[in-house]
Amino acid sequence: MDQDRGPSSRPERVRRALLPHNAPNLLYGAIVAGSVLAVSSAHAADSAHVAAATALVTAIYWLAHVYVDAVGGRLRDLEQPMHRRIVPAMGHSRDLLAGALPPILVFLGAKFLGADVQTAAQIALWFTVGLLVLAGAGAAYLAGVRGWMLVAESLIAGSFGMLVILLKYLLH
Repeated sequence: MDQDRGPSSRPERVRRALLPHNAPNLLYGAIVAGSVLAVSSAHAADSAHVAAATALVTAIYWLAHVYVDAVGGRLRDLEQPMHRRIVPAMGHSRDLLAGALPPILVFLGAKFLGADVQTAAQIALWFTVGLLVLAGAGAAYLAGVRGWMLVAESLIAGSFGMLVILLKYLLH
């Protein structure tokens, strides 16, 4: 049984595999990309415009995140100059960009397979909801949450994606 193996249990191995990644930034990236997809696809007919807008806004958000991290670090350590903080801040925030890739790639994949812009965006947004539900469920499960509380935490995680879908409907 996995439970009896202590630190080598399956949940522990999964947790250790995820530790090098900044899970909050991965999720932020997915939510930002989903939000931009929802807004940019509301009245767009061109999938290249939607994908480019999503990538560019996500990149700007990432740069803002890097800058805020570097400035915040300056307040904690007054000795190190700003130019020495930027590159480490970029590294700490790279998972934000990685988190934005799946929704963008799903959008482009759906478009490549023949979906129109609106349908491709819907597919990408529902994919993002699923991704958020899985991330919420996985984090809760690894923390030992079971039963109705696991379902509740999963649904709360997915509700952020549902808000993005609601945004798309309100803009359409």
